[in-house]
Parts: sequence; structure tokens; C-alpha cells
Amino acid sequence: MNNLFIYLLDLNIILMILYAAFKLFFEKDKNFTIRRIFLLGMVLLPVILPLLPTSVRIPLGKMAPVSISLEEITIFGSGGAPVHNNHLSLNTILLLIYLGIFTLGMIKVMVQLVRIALAILHSKRFEVNGIRLVANPLLHASSFFGYIFLDPASEHDDTFSHILEHENIHKREYHSIDRILVEIFVIMNWFNPVAWMLRRSVIENLEYLADSAVLRKGTDPAKYQLSILNQYIGSASISNQFSNQIKNRINMLNKNYKLGSRWKLALLIPLVIIAVFVVSCTDKDAPVKEMQPEEELSPKVADNEVFNVVEEMPTFNGEEAIEFRRYIARNLTYPPEAAEAGVTGKIFITFIVNKEGKVVIPDQETLAKIDGTPIDEVVVAAYRTVDEDGVPPEEKYVELLKKEVIRVVSSSPDWTPGRLKGKAVDVLFTFPVSFVLQ
Repeated sequence: MNNLFIYLLDLNIILMILYAAFKLFFEKDKNFTIRRIFLLGMVLLPVILPLLPTSVRIPLGKMAPVSISLEEITIFGSGGAPVHNNHLSLNTILLLIYLGIFTLGMIKVMVQLVRIALAILHSKRFEVNGIRLVANPLLHASSFFGYIFLDPASEHDDTFSHILEHENIHKREYHSIDRILVEIFVIMNWFNPVAWMLRRSVIENLEYLADSAVLRKGTDPAKYQLSILNQYIGSASISNQFSNQIKNRINMLNKNYKLGSRWKLALLIPLVIIAVFVVSCTDKDAPVKEMQPEEELSPKVADNEVFNVVEEMPTFNGEEAIEFRRYIARNLTYPPEAAEAGVTGKIFITFIVNKEGKVVIPDQETLAKIDGTPIDEVVVAAYRTVDEDGVPPEEKYVELLKKEVIRVVSSSPDWTPGRLKGKAVDVLFTFPVSFVLQ
């Protein structure tokens, strides 16, 4: 659940950076093909970049974390449940709202696709100037991939040839791909107004692109603008209907904006670097600093260099770190006293997989040297409350949770050590464990 929210946060940070650049550099650019490519990049890059491995994102951001944070594991227990355990958590409520609206959006898109498919199957076909058309007045003048929908009754109108050429450009250049991608993107990010602004920009740009192509064929601008005004203004769908952006289209036809240069596409490179840097700088799971109980930490780690990221990361039982999570889930138990007291929370445990593959929990002094911070600011096992009211429980219950996590992690079987330039090295990890009562 948290991973989904973090992913969406990263996605929308990147989106807003790219959209700001679009408004700054492309607002008055009449090279609509370059704008189209940039807009498609704005739809795809925010989805892809947050999925890049940490080892790729960190060099781009020029930042190294204190340690690699493994994916969180949740341990469930039963006991004296606090009042809030009888209710859905805030995260769960937000997730249900998000998924509910996402589902409704996808249903709407599917209904539109079915509507278009039925129109294609049940409508008559006719041909004008060698172009095959689908006769369906209900969809008005629109196109979807290889199909153009026109009302045959308007074939003898003065504006028919303009409409036909406009929709034929949408068809030839596969503008429907842009429309479907941006619709899905908006459904994913329905909560962000910038996503809706991007959608509008994509739709407008496709219309600008088709309009400019029609005019380049020698069409009289005045007559073409009249044909735009005479069109039925329907609601926007994933087919390329004339939308309520009529005014903007006419303004774009009349303004003497410069034809932008292709070099602007190169802006994507520094923008991607900036976006990944910003996302890499967000400290998503930084543990709360606490004093570390001295009796919990053993044994001490040798005073060797410890790495955060290496060429070959350590593996557990020959698999990725997810196998370590399974080991923890099988062996860790909810402390009965903490469960009976209704104590929940998240423990962040820092440990080292050394060059022999053994799991070692460092002491404060060792971790302070690795982190480069004062010893009294370092904690190896930190607690964070997950209660909605944020009130921490008694310290003795927190210590029970810490000791249980330390017990299981420190008894871990050997790993395959990480390697740097062919040599085995020590690698630092942070592992979050959530204790939740049912």
C-alpha cells in the first residue's frame, strides 16, 4: 500500500516538473509534431522513471542513502485491540477511494470503446475521394485508429471536404494512441489537476496538428475557420471529436507563433535528470532517531569500509532480498505483552551483510562512522508509531518489538555476500517491519 502511494508521489512530482517545462518552452510553439513527441514523453516518463532500480536512480540523483531500504513486511497479531483497530486505517480508506475512482474511470473508457466498436460493426460504410468512411451521425465527425465516422447527409456541405481531411490526418498519424494513453494516465492520476491539464494539452495539440496540416494543403484559412465553427461541439471522448476548444484552435490558427526548433526535444534529457534527482532526494522511510539500548547490539563490526550499493548486491538463499522477507515472516512473532496492550508500530532495523555473508547488527559507534553523524544521533533499531493519533506507547512495549526484530534478523542464515570489482564487501541495509493488530 505504502509502495503504491510512494510510486504515485514520485510519478506526480516528475509530471509537474515536465509540465512546467512544457508551459515554459512550448506554449507559443507552432511545431506541433515536436510538441506531440514532448507530450507523449510527459505521459510515459513519469510512469517509467519511478520504476527504475535504486542502483540506477541514485547515480542520477548523485545521492547515496544511509542504507538500502528493503521492502516493508507486516506482522499481524491479535490482542487487546485499541479503539482504532475496529476501523479502517487512513491508508486503507485512501487506497479504497483511489482504487474506486480508478475503477470507475477504467469502466468509462471501456464503455466508450464498446460504443465505438458497436458503431463500427453496425454502421454502413461509404467512400468519398477514395477514403472509406463509416456512416454514423451519432458519433459526429470523429476518427478512431483506421476508422473515420462522418454523417453521409453532410457530404454535399461546403465544409465536408475540410472535415474529411482533418479527420483523415488524425487517422493517418494514429492520434488515437495519444488519446488512449493520456486517458489512462489521467485515470491513474485523477487526483492531480496537472494530469487533467496535460490531458487538455494533448487533445488541443492533436487538433492544432490536424488543423495546420489541412492549411498546408492550400485550404483557405477563413473558410476553414468557418467550418470549425459550424461543427457540432460534442463531449470529448477517446475518439477525436471536435471539442469545446474551438476558440483556442481558431486563436492558434490566427496567431503568428514561431515554428519551434527540434532542439527543444533535447530538454527531456536534463529534465529527466532533474526529476530523478528530486525524487531521489525524498527521504521516504527515514527512521525516527532514538537512543539505542546498549544491551541490544552485538557483535561489533570490524572497522572496514561499508557500502550502500555495490555492483553485485547480496542475495539471500540465492534469491533477491524478497526471500529474506519471507524468512522474517516465518520466524518473527508478535510479542504477547505488546499485543495484549494493543501496541502497534513500525520498527526500522539496520544491519550489515558482511564479506563472509553473515548478518551483523552494528553498534552505535560503528553506524555513526558509516553515517558520518554524531553517535548520539544514531539509532540501529528505531520505532515509529502507526497509530492515527500518533501517540507512542510505553517504552517497555517498544523495546519488546525491537528485541523481537533484532532476535530474528541477527539469527538469519548466511547470505551470499555483495561484491565490488570482484571482491566481497560489507553492505548496509535497512529493513522496516510493521506490527499490526487485527
